[in-house]
Order: sequence, then structure tokens, then C-alpha cells
Amino acid sequence: MTNSVLLDKNTHKYTRIKTERGAQYGEVINYIPVVADELSQLALDYPVYFMKNNQTGQFELFALTGFDEGQNLFLQKDIWQATYVPLHIQRQPFKLGVGNRLSNNSEQTQLAVTINEQHPRVSNSEGVQLFDENSEPTAYLTNVSEQLIKLMNGGERTTAFINTLLKHDLIEAVQLNITQPNGKTQGYNGLYSIAADTLQQLSAETLNVLHSMGYIQACHLIICSSGHVQKLVKWLHDLK
Repeated sequence: MTNSVLLDKNTHKYTRIKTERGAQYGEVINYIPVVADELSQLALDYPVYFMKNNQTGQFELFALTGFDEGQNLFLQKDIWQATYVPLHIQRQPFKLGVGNRLSNNSEQTQLAVTINEQHPRVSNSEGVQLFDENSEPTAYLTNVSEQLIKLMNGGERTTAFINTLLKHDLIEAVQLNITQPNGKTQGYNGLYSIAADTLQQLSAETLNVLHSMGYIQACHLIICSSGHVQKLVKWLHDLK
């Protein structure tokens, strides 16, 4: 269980965040949750697929970073092998939570930044400050807050995107067959991508509607991103 508390300028006046990359920060994971708003950046480096949430059964969007649990081929010798790091990784150890404030003698609920105080990035002596000498948010903390808002809003847009794809039968299962360094072929299930053939057969009217929503571009980005799987396979062999 994480120990997340509301971020407070007094309580966390001297709190610092270590921002380097590394396995010690929980970054050795083989898939990372992402939002559709990130696709234009993700598609330059990552294979992007849909996967079903084990608890809800709902589709979610992920960047594939490895083929086995506890494997992140993008993280090599504590250097991230991509120009863009997904927001889910960037925002650690923060999340959006619910806070309360008094307004006109009544208590109102509002979104607030929370911090996991037990996260290995959190320190009182190393890293980037959260508040300056005047107890004002630093540029780093302001950027984190913006990232959290992007994730929240992006999550809602991603859900709408996925629901529209499902409505038009545009999500289909894919099978990855990877040649391991020992020469054996291993299959990976549970991944889904865009049903390209179905996409091509949509009516002009439907295509126009989806295009106006930005969904056609997003579909093509996801389709093209699968080409990065071969890069991951090469890294897998090179690292052995």
C-alpha cells in the first residue's frame, strides 16, 4: 500500500525529488499505461497496443517496453533509450487526489496533488526542490501538476477513443511471435491493435466523422508503431 498524502508547502518545504532514470525507481516494467494524447510522441519510439484490464475487462492503451515481466528494454544502464518518456513514468511519485478548501464559509472539494512519501524518488537531501525559499511551487512542481492534468484529461479522451473504436469493430487481437536469443520462438497473447482491414472498409461518412475527431490519425499512429517491435527484439538479442 502506498503512503500518498496531499502535497503541502509547509510539510514538504524541504522535500526533493530525484529525477534520474533507473531500475531502483520501479521503471523495470514491460508495459506502461499511456493516453491517446501521447500517441504522436510515443509512435516515434514505442510499439503501442491495447490490453484488457485484468480487473475490469476494459481496454486500455499501453506502450510495450519488453516481452517479459520485469523487463524494460528501453532502460539500459540507467539511460532511457527514447527521446520521450511516457507521462505515467514522468509523473512519479505524484498523483491527483481530492482535497478540500473553504470558500464562502462552505467546504468545497477540489483536485490536489498527492505524493507517495515512500517512493524511492523522494528525498530530503537529493534532487529537485518542490518549493522555493518563498514556499512557492518551483518550475519542476508546476510541470508535474501540468502532467497530472494531462493524464486525467487524456484518460477521459482515451476512453472515448476506445469506445468509438469498439463501436466500429476497430480493435482486434494480435499475436506476437518473438525469436528469443536461444533461438526458440515465443508467442505473446493479450495484445490488441487496430483492425486495419475493417478501417479501410468504413463508409466515407464514418471516415469523415472519425477524421474530424482525430481518430483516424491516432489509428494510423498505432498501426505504424508496431514496427518498433523489431527494435525491441534486436535490443533483446544485443543485451544477451
